Amino acid sequence: MSFSARIIVRFADADAAGLVYYPVVFHYFHVAMEEFFAARCGTTYARLMHDQRIGFPTVNVKAEFFVPILYGDEIDVEVFVSRVGTSSATFEYAARRASDNLICARSTQVQVSMNLDTRRPVSIPDVLRRAFDESVD
Repeated sequence: MSFSARIIVRFADADAAGLVYYPVVFHYFHVAMEEFFAARCGTTYARLMHDQRIGFPTVNVKAEFFVPILYGDEIDVEVFVSRVGTSSATFEYAARRASDNLICARSTQVQVSMNLDTRRPVSIPDVLRRAFDESVD
């Protein structure tokens, strides 16, 4: 089951033409991932990083941009996990304009469970694995 986070495009997110600069869209995807952790994984991403010293950096990314996102738009960023491995998970993201549900951008990102102290991959903790498995569409 997918998860969705609503994001309002702020003035600082857009360039002089009023268009959201593409790296900001990746930030929106990460914001939605953080909201996904809080809502579905039983912990916030910040708490996971601070207490368990585990993070999920992106090691592979594919993205498509279809329609410009503009200053003032509200977008719904959908998140789901399409694959769960031993130490990696494939997160799928789709940004839709709330006013007309039109898809603006989509991304597939392989994210690795990493010990933040050793900076080495670690197995995905069971509680997170269960949450990821439940979100598989």
